[in-house]
Amino acid sequence: MDSCLETIRNLHEERERLIDSTIKERIAEKLTHKAKVNSEQRVKKFVDRYYEVSSELAKLYRDEDGAKSMETDAVSGPNEFAEFYSRLKVVKDAHRRNPDELAEPLTVEFQKINEEIQNPERAEPDMVEFSDEEAYGRFLDLHAQFDKFINLKNVKRVDYMTYLLNFEKFSEIPKNSTKKTGAYREYIGSLKEYLVSFMHRTRPLHDLDTVFAEVDATVKRAFESGSLAGWEAEKSQTTGAAVDLSPYNSSEELEGLGLERLKGALMALGLKCGGTLKERAERLFATKGHKLSDLEKAAMASNNTEQEKQKAKNLVLAQTEGHIQALAEILGEERAGTRENVERKQARSAGEVEEEEEEEPIIEEEEEIDESAPYNPKNLPLGWDGKPIPYWLYKLHGLNLSYSCEICGNQTYKGPKAFQKHFNEWRHSHGMRCLGIPNTSHFANITKIKDALDLWNKLKTEKEMAKWNPDIDEEYEDSSGNVVTRKMYEDLKRQGLL
Repeated sequence: MDSCLETIRNLHEERERLIDSTIKERIAEKLTHKAKVNSEQRVKKFVDRYYEVSSELAKLYRDEDGAKSMETDAVSGPNEFAEFYSRLKVVKDAHRRNPDELAEPLTVEFQKINEEIQNPERAEPDMVEFSDEEAYGRFLDLHAQFDKFINLKNVKRVDYMTYLLNFEKFSEIPKNSTKKTGAYREYIGSLKEYLVSFMHRTRPLHDLDTVFAEVDATVKRAFESGSLAGWEAEKSQTTGAAVDLSPYNSSEELEGLGLERLKGALMALGLKCGGTLKERAERLFATKGHKLSDLEKAAMASNNTEQEKQKAKNLVLAQTEGHIQALAEILGEERAGTRENVERKQARSAGEVEEEEEEEPIIEEEEEIDESAPYNPKNLPLGWDGKPIPYWLYKLHGLNLSYSCEICGNQTYKGPKAFQKHFNEWRHSHGMRCLGIPNTSHFANITKIKDALDLWNKLKTEKEMAKWNPDIDEEYEDSSGNVVTRKMYEDLKRQGLL
């Protein structure tokens, strides 16, 4: 039987130790970016555990089942000594039944935690999952959102660098042709979801709910006033003038006014203006001698509900855009780092990119370099076990052979497999487009610009020769039944030999 009072005391102790460990974690020196991210995650776990303990304490203090009151009365009543010895007997019986059981107090648990916190040389594990592009929270990886953006209707096609600079500028996106589509809602939903996920992984203690609430209030005021950038209120397009119906005795007479005139008259009265000529005339004639309030609701412009629904949807989209803009402002440092990283990758060769992907940055991860790396003087590729592959296997796959392609900007490829594969990749295709040559199978294994141009000229010449030539390909038959070409037939005819 667990003691309610002892449980309360234990929870209070746990709360105090959590506060102490949180303070030590916050003031501990972080040497690397990975250590900073992991520290935020550890503090978040401490805070979540603190709230769980506090919730349990509040439940015990409310004493809904009366257990705390009963125990308090028992230990403070007239038979307190009897209650004490009965509890002591229960404890002794528990130890007698389980003589080898060891209880780990909170002191031992938090002592291990504090020792780990105060150890600056501890190995930092991967506490959260990041992609290779994100480099454990140093950069953003918006490639999936960029693909959705460039497939939207009526948006300007930009490269990834430009997108990183302007992805939160929604006022430049057309409202009617793009923002009201399902693809756009899916795009901004995906973008917000990624940024919120990135914040939870890198800044788990940041209060996003408060930020979003402030943004929602600001956006709603601007949206309702019609001054929100990208969501300005549309000007009323009601045109047309009312028609005096006193000279008309039937709807057939009104049909003579025509579709457009009837539409303008209905719009001036605020009625539905669609339908055929007969329907418009009947709808307008029904208003003769009546007030608008007396007309049937089906004949009135019942678009208010639809407009309210669309306005609500637009407000949700505008608030989502505001959330993304707020997140982009918070993640300004990561955005700047991402742009620099993309520029650096674009300026390097493929070999340099592969080398950087294989090793961590020396400046920030210096203490995490694996000193037990295998001896690899020939710089052989690593196998599945993290060790260099055998040299015979290296030569069997031809990885010791280098192939250069002038069309790809003198890019070097290791091994025949990579060399053959590159003819269908973007770099070679881009080089062929720059030369004005289609990247077809005729140009397989051609790496020199001169050879590609010569072959292209030869193919064009052969194509010209294969075209239809009436002087050569058109045939005539003379009176004797001889079949000759058109040119020969006309020569013989001029000479009078036919």
